[in-house]
Amino acid sequence: MFKKSKLFSKDGFYVILFICLCIVAVAAVVISRNNSNVSKKLGDATKVEDKKVTQPNNDPTLIQEKQKDTTAPVANVPKPNNTTQNNSNNKESNKQSQSVAFKLQKPLEGNVKKEFDDSKPLYNQTLDQWETHEGIDIEADLGTEVKAAEAGKVAKIFKDDKITSTLNKSGYGVTVIIDHGNGYQTVYCNLAEDLKVKEGEKVTKGQVIGVVGDTSVRESVAIEGSHLHFMVLKKNGKDYIPVNPSKMLK
Repeated sequence: MFKKSKLFSKDGFYVILFICLCIVAVAAVVISRNNSNVSKKLGDATKVEDKKVTQPNNDPTLIQEKQKDTTAPVANVPKPNNTTQNNSNNKESNKQSQSVAFKLQKPLEGNVKKEFDDSKPLYNQTLDQWETHEGIDIEADLGTEVKAAEAGKVAKIFKDDKITSTLNKSGYGVTVIIDHGNGYQTVYCNLAEDLKVKEGEKVTKGQVIGVVGDTSVRESVAIEGSHLHFMVLKKNGKDYIPVNPSKMLK
């Protein structure tokens, strides 16, 4: 009995040891699996959190909401309308270019003894009074040839009459007006009566139209010296207004 009990005790020990090892192994496997699942869940949670932080939100609704709070894109901002300003600048440039383009030949050689001034009065020695001067007086001897400053057509020839409806002055003597067909007219006053052209005649630039005379009673040669009173008129509606000839002479 003792031997049997001893044998049983020895075999029983190994059986119990084996069962314990099995239990430990099973426990280890279970714990390992649990740890693996926990790690996996933690890893997934970390990835999800990273995605939430780093991944841009492309939801179109949110994008539209953001754009509502900001200013309009540059491409959608209406450009300022510069048409009126450009048109105004173009008109001004056209006027300036037209004046610059219309160059006149000096009707005769000589010094300008009395300048153009339609804004303030100048002293008129002949009439002993102050008055505006709507032309220039070019000094020249009697009989000096006077030439057309530009090609055109002789519009009018007269003596001691009003030059235009805007210039209520008479007494400039024998006068020739040439129309150049571009809104400008040139006026030659104080000519001798022996003219070289007739009304309605076409003239070329530099063509002789007459000579300096002594026919003006407003600017007497005896008092102010012999000269040509030269004017340039520009069309303004139905009338013509005087402009400074010196700015157009070459």
